[in-house]
Amino acid sequence: MKAGAALCVLGWILAGLALSMLIPAFTALLGGDPKNAKTFLNAAAISGFFAGALITGLRGKEAELNLRGALLLVFLVWTVLPFFAAAPIYYSGVSFSASKALFEAVSGLTTTGATVLTHLERKPEAILIWRALLQWHGGFFTIIAASSIFTALEIGGGQLQYASMPHGAGETLFGRIRQAVRPLLLIYSLLTLLCFLGLWAVGMPRFDAFCHALSAISTGGFSTRDGSIGAFNSPMAEMVLALFMLLGAMNMVLHWAAINGRWRGYSLDPEMRYLGIACLVAAMSIFIALLITDYPEGRGAVRWAVFNSISFLTTSGFWTGNISGAPVIIGVLLCIAVLVGGATGSSSGGFKLMRVGLVVKQGWLELARLTDPRAILRLRYGGVRVSPSQIAGVWVVFTAFVFTLVLGVALISLTGPSFEQSVAIAAASIANAGPVAGFFFPDSVTPYARLPEEARALAMLGMIMGRMEVLTVLTLLSPAFWRS
Repeated sequence: MKAGAALCVLGWILAGLALSMLIPAFTALLGGDPKNAKTFLNAAAISGFFAGALITGLRGKEAELNLRGALLLVFLVWTVLPFFAAAPIYYSGVSFSASKALFEAVSGLTTTGATVLTHLERKPEAILIWRALLQWHGGFFTIIAASSIFTALEIGGGQLQYASMPHGAGETLFGRIRQAVRPLLLIYSLLTLLCFLGLWAVGMPRFDAFCHALSAISTGGFSTRDGSIGAFNSPMAEMVLALFMLLGAMNMVLHWAAINGRWRGYSLDPEMRYLGIACLVAAMSIFIALLITDYPEGRGAVRWAVFNSISFLTTSGFWTGNISGAPVIIGVLLCIAVLVGGATGSSSGGFKLMRVGLVVKQGWLELARLTDPRAILRLRYGGVRVSPSQIAGVWVVFTAFVFTLVLGVALISLTGPSFEQSVAIAAASIANAGPVAGFFFPDSVTPYARLPEEARALAMLGMIMGRMEVLTVLTLLSPAFWRS
């Protein structure tokens, strides 16, 4: 493996991050906040220097990117970029420790949405918009990794996802990635713009609408208010966000195909049906739980159940109402929802609907074989036959996912939180849906600031492993992968 190729591409990604720092810098200047403007300009200069050094020193190496280099690139993005992203958060003074600033950056780039910041309404606009931009960048890289790198590596059945867009047959891996970036960035940006206009049109302030649009499309969940979307008390804003969270949790390639007239992609992709069924089951389960527990009362139960079910199933993490005072059963149901997650090829976290569907289908086939052992039954996904190696890959991811979750619970519980809280933190981290942990902390919807340093470090590790699909991390640790 030539690490230079991965480092060169990392340089280009870091350059994009440096350029995006200019947005909060100008936001601070326009808002009469020269201190934070200087902070972000300095951070942009430092990040740009390192990016320039990598690009200049390794120019042309990106064409040599192979599968091992791509896997290394994914690892570097989630472990190196957070340090650059955390610098302006720390030096702005909103975070009292470097570790908390790093936690905020990791949470943003992995689109987890867990935060150590409180009193968000009093925080500088430059910081709020930077948090949203981190999620937007992290969400887009997740889509590119899922659509190009993980598919090429054939990790966890990723090659089974429906792909309506050409993947550059005959080109290098870097060429295929570059070919995917252009159209997907267009559709990703277009959806963000439409979400912003929709939120602004229903009465949300322009700045809040922009930040929430960035977070919704990336299924991130960072808000500009401590009470999340519930602080706006706007049913129309919740409807707009619910729509775009669903769009963000779908395979982004399908949206590109639809724009180009290939609308059948939606009906051909089994995950679209799975997403609809999962939303319906989640909303009905939460609604029944609300009725049984009388929380909340009246017509608000339907609105609460629908919005929060969609938000947590897509691993976005926006919420309405007082989630820290909700019954435990609701928190358990929403924890299950975030562990399921959204579609492959999207920015959402969790185990992914495709894998859940394949596991369920194989379970039915095994039951059918028990009733008729001589029957010839084949597992299919979207009309395509699933090979034994592909379904085995799905089961390997499932095993690794569960093992990581259990290990996370055990380690986090050793640092102080109760068993229930440890389960919530571990699930929220590996599924990249941080706010769901608030259901298990009755005195705070943002409990991460008061967690021990060790617990936050474990949560960050869980976020990175969840974003890298768990199995990717295990593949990196396998000597056989580097030798083959």
